[in-house]
This record gives sequence, C-alpha cells and structure tokens, in this order.
Amino acid sequence: MQKVEVNIKIIILFFSCITGGYQINAQISPGKLSAAHSHLEGLSNCTQCHEIGKKTPDSKCLSCHAELNNRIKNNKGYHASYEIKGKECISCHSEHHGVKFEMIRFDTKNFKHELTAYKLTGSHQSVDCRKCHDPKYNQNAELKKNSKTYLGLSQKCNTCHEDFHQNTLSSDCASCHQTDKFRPAPLFNHQKSNFALNGAHKNLDCKSCHPTEMRGGKEFQKFSGIAFQSCASCHKDAHAGKFGSNCKACHSEESFQKISGNSGFNHNLTGYKLEGKHKHLDCRSCHDNRNQPPHKFQEFLLIKDIQCVACHKDVHDGKFGIDCKNCHQQESFRINSIPSTFDHDLTTFKLEGKHEQVNCKNCHKTKMTDPVAHQQCNDCHTDYHQGEIYRNAEYKDCDDCHSVQGFAGSRYGLDQHQKGNFPLRGAHQAVDCKSCHLKRDRWTFNLPNQECRNCHGDQHKGLLPEEYYKPTDCRSCHNEDSWQSITSFDHSRTDFALKGKHLSANCGACHTVQKPEGKKEQYFQKESKQCSSCHDNPHGNQFQQTTAKSCNDCHGFDNWTAANFNHDSTRFPLTGEHKVVSCAKCHFPTVVDGLEFVLYKSGKVECKDCHL
Repeated sequence: MQKVEVNIKIIILFFSCITGGYQINAQISPGKLSAAHSHLEGLSNCTQCHEIGKKTPDSKCLSCHAELNNRIKNNKGYHASYEIKGKECISCHSEHHGVKFEMIRFDTKNFKHELTAYKLTGSHQSVDCRKCHDPKYNQNAELKKNSKTYLGLSQKCNTCHEDFHQNTLSSDCASCHQTDKFRPAPLFNHQKSNFALNGAHKNLDCKSCHPTEMRGGKEFQKFSGIAFQSCASCHKDAHAGKFGSNCKACHSEESFQKISGNSGFNHNLTGYKLEGKHKHLDCRSCHDNRNQPPHKFQEFLLIKDIQCVACHKDVHDGKFGIDCKNCHQQESFRINSIPSTFDHDLTTFKLEGKHEQVNCKNCHKTKMTDPVAHQQCNDCHTDYHQGEIYRNAEYKDCDDCHSVQGFAGSRYGLDQHQKGNFPLRGAHQAVDCKSCHLKRDRWTFNLPNQECRNCHGDQHKGLLPEEYYKPTDCRSCHNEDSWQSITSFDHSRTDFALKGKHLSANCGACHTVQKPEGKKEQYFQKESKQCSSCHDNPHGNQFQQTTAKSCNDCHGFDNWTAANFNHDSTRFPLTGEHKVVSCAKCHFPTVVDGLEFVLYKSGKVECKDCHL
C-alpha cells in the first residue's frame, strides 16, 4: 500500500513539472462528480469506482448499492427486468458531469411499472407515484432514511390502505376486491364460503345478515364470526325445539311455508320410530289427511298406541293377535321360515356370529323339525383346505382355528407357529401370512421345503462365488432381522480387508451398480481397488504426476482429513509462523475445465509469491 501511494505522488509530481502546476485535477478527471458521489472526489478515490485500464465495472457500483445488488441477484424489481437486466450501470447512470448533474432521470409519466413485477391496474394507474412511494410506507428501516428511493415498498394492500375489516378477514384483499374501486367485492363468491346461498337467501340484502356497526370509532361491517350452524341462529323456532334443530328435514330454503316432507326428518321425535320398509316410504303414504287432522302431518296425533293394523289389513283376522312383529319383520311382510322371535338356543345348536344371519332354509331344507347334522363344521361347509390341515392330529375341526364371526382370519397365531417345524424369528414375525401361504389365489400350509431360496430365490446366483456363501442357507451371512444387515461375512477372506469407515459402510454402497434404466444390480467382482474407483477425486489432476501412490499417502480410512500428510516432505517444509497458518490461507479454491477444487500444487514456494 505504501508503494502505491509513493507511485501516485511521483505521478502527481511529474505532471506538476510539465504543466507548471496548473490544476492537476482538470488534467486527469473528466469532470466533477455529482452531489451524491462528491465524497469520492480526489485521485486517491478513483479506484473506488474505476479499475485501471478498464471501464467502470458494474461490480463497483453494486458493491456500494448493496440493496439494489441483492434484488438483482434474487431476480426482483425493475433492474432485474428483461429490458434492464444485462445493461451496464453507466449506460443509464453516467458521472463526471458536474455537481448538479442528475444521475437518475426518472420519467414518471412514461415509466413501465409492470417491469417492477407489479403491474398498475384500475385506480392505481392514475395515482401519483409519491402517494405510494412515501417513506412512511417503506418496510426497510435503512431505505426509509432516503426520501427519494422507490425501493422498500411491500405489494400488500394494507401497506398503503387501511384495513376496513379490522383484521377480521384475510389480509389478501385481492381475493375479493379489484383495483377499480373498493366496493363492491366482485371476486367474492358466497357459494364457496362455509354458507352457500340457496333459495330465498339469494335475494336478501347483505346487511340483513352482515350488519354495519361502529367499532374502534370507525364504521365496520361484520363478515366473520356470524353464527350459521343452524337455522335457529337467525330464525325463530316456531316449534320451540320439539322437532330438533334441523329445519331442513321438513322445510326448504325456497320458502319456510313450503313443507318438503323428505326422509331426512328424525321421525323418532314423534314417538314412532320408522324401521325397515317404513324408512323408505313417502311421508304422504301415511300422512294422507285421514281422520281430518287439524294440521298437516298430524293424522296420528290422538292415537296413543299405534299398531300395524292402523294402516295394514290383518290377513289372519286376529287369530295371532295384533302384534305382527312376533312373526314378521318390517323389512318384508313375508315370514322368514320361522318367527324371528324363535329362540334357537333351546336346541342343541346355539346360533352365534354369522349363523345368526343365515336364512333358516339354508340349513332346514325340508321340514323345520327334521334333524340336521351339525357336529362338525364339515357337516355343512366344504373343507377349504382339502384335508391338508387334518393330517396334523392336533387340529380336528374348523373351529380349532376359525370362529363363527367370519371364516376370514384365524386364531392360529405366533405362539402356535413357534411350536411348528418353522418357528418365526426376526423379520419373519412381521410378515403377512399370505406372503408365504397364499399361492396362486389359494391358501396352502404344506410347505415341505424350508430353504431361504424357496421363498426369496438366490439373489447372488452368478454374481458371487459360492466359496463366500451357502446358496441353501442365507443365514451364513444374513440374519432374519433384516436382509440388509450382513452379520457374519468376514471381508478379510477377500483381497480387500475393511478398515476405518469401511467397516460401517453398507454393503450395497460398494456392491451395487446403477443401470441406465434406473435399476440397481449387485456387483462384487471389482476390477480396481484404488480409492478413485469408488470415490470422486476432489483434487483434479494436480496429484497425478506425483510420487504419491494412492489417497492413503495423505488420507486415512477413518475420515477424509489429511491425517497422513506431512508438509515437510514437500518442496515447502513449514517452519516458524507457517506452522500455525491455516491451510486455506495459502491454498485457495480454483476452477479448471468446469471443476472446482482447492489448489495445493500452486508452484509458489518463494516468499515474494505470497508476500508483497
């Protein structure tokens, strides 16, 4: 730095001699700087903006104008637009034209605001620029100090406009309003809200449900927090809660006076529960003005005990009483073989589970009193397993494994499996039964061959010499907890013993190869055992012509630090203060042929190469 200052003084002295001391600034500088840059006047400040022998680079401008530089890097704002990006700063903002020269000549009338990524629409097109670009709206504390800047303004509406809704609605005003005028809100669609307008609701004035009030000393129209969970939230219940709160069960939104009589009404509230076929009848099938009721749907109001004969003809003429439900069901008037009230438990076969839903005729194919064989499940059901299960004397009938709740599923669990000839261990305990026992859409439990490859196949066939594994027993290397875990293979049997980090590496990291179609295949016969056959070379070509035989000369197997490297074996042994200097102080990143790496062989071994 001292040397540079001496040179500048010599240059000034030289010009003073040949010009007789006449205004040296006028001879070197093309003119005075503008007021904004006046603090940079003087020969010692030239390199603040210029590079010797070159144009004024943009990097010099942007190093001072950091906020603008940041926006350009993030592809934001006017200077990152398609019309401006790529231009040199000096093409629009030149200097040395005098103190009063305006570097920024901004034509507000013809400015294309859409280049800032915020297009002016509606009323915004006629607003004076400074109405919005006012320091009071600036979101950046530093930029706010500059009253002339156009940066730092947020695009959110509430940056400039007062929130009429007082934080009760979303801050995204544009989801409802347009820029032409605040009222109405043409983009708001009530049908997409939690309360779609139907029927007579469509014709109501908004203020009928959204009243205007004073809040915080200002006019406020309430749009959120309005109860609408039931009709009674707005309307008086003429039935005083007698029929519940679901008015739509009878009424429609077209008119409160219009009775729909649809099946959504909870008939249980009347004291007469609708069951079976009754649930699907049109209301007017029963409510047909019989008995001349005082009001609609009150035909049975004065009948205390409603029996079937009130609507249906008794074909038995009272012979079996008036309670038809003793024999019949409401799903169908036809009898289901025997009365539904018959207690089957009185027989020697109690009906449980799925048997309770079976039609009587499925078992009682002749007379109801004829005996039916029922000692074993196979008396009625076909043996799905075709005798396979009963070869084992421990299991005699279906109910040894299955229940009458449903044939699917089995009570044969892990405890029983562990007593068999193939106890489940490790990951086998979590395998779904059908993975092993469902063959070609049929369950089978006779699996004579229990070798691993019977289910899993030989994954290493033709890829790994049999001297390293047993094809009939994968457990020579793997365990049953996880196939990915290799527990007993001794890698030292090969010509590449594992050390350091290699001991904890997953086998697949080295022994799989990625095919072009995306498929991974095993790969064990590696042609090279050099580090570079698996690991990328981060050093470029700078060590290829050295005496180093492999990465091990510098690196160990425990980590990538150069623990084995000895700087004293190089052309530049470290002495004195050099011993405590960080490597990065001398060895910098560089890029060669598109590859970035740290340059260690720079050839700089003399003091003058690093020290000025």
